[in-house]
Amino acid sequence: MRWLISSTNKEYLNYLASSASISPTIAQILVNRNIKTPEQVKKFLSPSLDDLHDPFFLPDMKRAVERIHKAKKNKEKVLVFGDYDVDGLSATALLLDALERLGICADFMIPNRLIEGYGLSSEALRAAAQKGVSLLITVDCGISAVEEARLARNLGMDLIITDHHQQTGPLPEAFAVVNPHRTDSSYPFKDLAGAGVAYKLAEAVLGNEAAVSLLDLAAMGTMADIVPLQDENRIIVKAGIDMINNTERPGIQALKEIAENSGRPVTKITSTTFAFVLAPRINAAGRLGDAAPVVELFRTKDKNKAATLAALLEENNKKRREIDALLLKEARDKLNAKRSQIVSRQSLKTVRSELGVVALGAEGWHPGVLGIVASKLSDELHLPVFLFSIENGLARGSGRSIPPFNMIGALEKCSHILEAFGGHHQAAGVRLKTSNMDVFRDKMSEFLVESVGVEGYTPPLQIDAAVELSDVGFELVREIQMLEPFGFQNEEPVLGCKAVETMTPRVVGKNHLKMRLKKGRQILDSIGFGMGSEVERIKGGGLMIDTVFVPRLNEWEGRTTIQLQLKELRPNRTT
Repeated sequence: MRWLISSTNKEYLNYLASSASISPTIAQILVNRNIKTPEQVKKFLSPSLDDLHDPFFLPDMKRAVERIHKAKKNKEKVLVFGDYDVDGLSATALLLDALERLGICADFMIPNRLIEGYGLSSEALRAAAQKGVSLLITVDCGISAVEEARLARNLGMDLIITDHHQQTGPLPEAFAVVNPHRTDSSYPFKDLAGAGVAYKLAEAVLGNEAAVSLLDLAAMGTMADIVPLQDENRIIVKAGIDMINNTERPGIQALKEIAENSGRPVTKITSTTFAFVLAPRINAAGRLGDAAPVVELFRTKDKNKAATLAALLEENNKKRREIDALLLKEARDKLNAKRSQIVSRQSLKTVRSELGVVALGAEGWHPGVLGIVASKLSDELHLPVFLFSIENGLARGSGRSIPPFNMIGALEKCSHILEAFGGHHQAAGVRLKTSNMDVFRDKMSEFLVESVGVEGYTPPLQIDAAVELSDVGFELVREIQMLEPFGFQNEEPVLGCKAVETMTPRVVGKNHLKMRLKKGRQILDSIGFGMGSEVERIKGGGLMIDTVFVPRLNEWEGRTTIQLQLKELRPNRTT
């Protein structure tokens, strides 16, 4: 693996550090994120709600707001139609809360992933019409619902679409389509999550100050979705996390408590703990079927009901993990069989490029966990991966990509062999006839080679800054914490240090490498999760190594120390 160390002119870093009252190391990290002026540094380190863009800059926002106020005046039946993932569920709860505060007691509908599939359907529209709904508002879906928009009109129902997915075809002929990714949109920030778009609608309907209390829900959807934590997303998440940590919502409190009871302490929510502890529990309901209880959990004011719903999500999550493990094993078995066939025909050097885009499918694979497993395989292989559940000649699947490969752009190029598709650059959903799967895989692999080359893609280890071990103290860790929340396009900074001496290396726990590192007078504790095999390379203390790490605070028995979480190490060859 190649190590790439970012570096900038030292004089400029010192200027930026002095102007913004930060260390040169933090200045380097911010420059890496294209934050290069003292004014940009100030906005990044102190995100303010005052810097949110005017919601009326979004296309069709004025029409949407006027229609909602008309529905209130005429006491119309309003329905919010959402998606079954964290983003869609939090957006649904957010918009329901906003409408309720406006004086509209709206109903909601979340499709069952296993029965109805993703997005607005003709069946859902007819069911809503039978209930007398005259205004239906989508969240986190709808940008491709061209036929459904026509049906809504024929049923005498006005349709407001709020979505954040890319427009890949004609714009639905809805009453309003609020989406920063519309091809005619001039909104200053395109990358809002579905919950972010719903929050902008709430801002427009209620006013900025009244909408602030909904930022916790907006933040949850934003953290869970694959959107850059920059600009408005950073502002939303930064403010929303503070609200989540001081929440009065019984549902969020119950969710944190049940996670702690299961051995996952969440005394303080960060974007990382949310992604790995809370988001999977929220997602589990939709992955296994009915996600409506999540909306109820977010909105209930009853602590007993919240505890019951949280327990249901916990049980669903346990079942989901079991299904994940089984499907991952079966997918790996299929992949290994494919690799064996290739190796038997050609040399090992060509295996990687021959595999191209991975597209695997089987009858009986659970549709609700395809995306999770595809993500794991993509991380392992450094290749785009599609996994499909096959039934009655149709393959329904989820894809996860690698950074250089625009998945949605590639899907657009082969749309003629697809029944349906949608998503983002890095994640997408696809439906196609099983008879087209081989052609699909070949076409997508051609696009992959065009994007990343014949040799394939091996991600380099990107190091934010080179430091001396003496630079790594409590002040630097505190400064790094100011860069939170971490996430897509604002990852936790990774630092590198050369010529460090190893001390007392050993294996602890489940194959974790633990040792002290020394350079000069500075000695720091370190741990490398899953790196126990490195002990054989180190062979005792006294070896000089180069190391890459993330500095963290470690609390143990009332004492706080700095611990380096190791990412990589190699023998030092310069001393």
